[in-house]
Amino acid sequence: MLRRRVPLRRSVLRRGLPPKRRTPVRKRRFRLRRGPDRSPDYLAWIRTLECLVCSRVSSRSAVVEAAHTNVLGPRGMRQKTSDFSAIPLCSAHHRVNPDSYHRLGEKRFVQEQQLELPELVTALNSRFRQLVLDQPHHLTGEGFSEREVPARYTGEKPDEHR
Repeated sequence: MLRRRVPLRRSVLRRGLPPKRRTPVRKRRFRLRRGPDRSPDYLAWIRTLECLVCSRVSSRSAVVEAAHTNVLGPRGMRQKTSDFSAIPLCSAHHRVNPDSYHRLGEKRFVQEQQLELPELVTALNSRFRQLVLDQPHHLTGEGFSEREVPARYTGEKPDEHR
């Protein structure tokens, strides 16, 4: 009878308990998101509008961007303001030109371009909200009623559940 010099290797998997995970499972957030309101739908809609200064529409030569303003309140350190404070500006008037929003700063830009930012932001928010109300609901096929409009489209904070 032949004998093995080296014993047979055992399987890496042990019987009984499953193997340990090497990467931890990411925990879900229980609290509501902190920070300014975010709405990718609103920003996408803003980018479809024309520039407030020169009336350019997005094309190959000019891109309309969503410029965040400080109209709805101050922002935190290294934090954008709410998406619902964004206005449509072409890339030139947003950040490229010498007379752009980011080069002049909000106060001087508004003075030079003679814009009324609070009224513009309010008008844009109400237009977007009306579009959401007219849009068919994905479950019923009917438009949203005033009460059913998701909080992310109104700019309001949702009620916290305790």
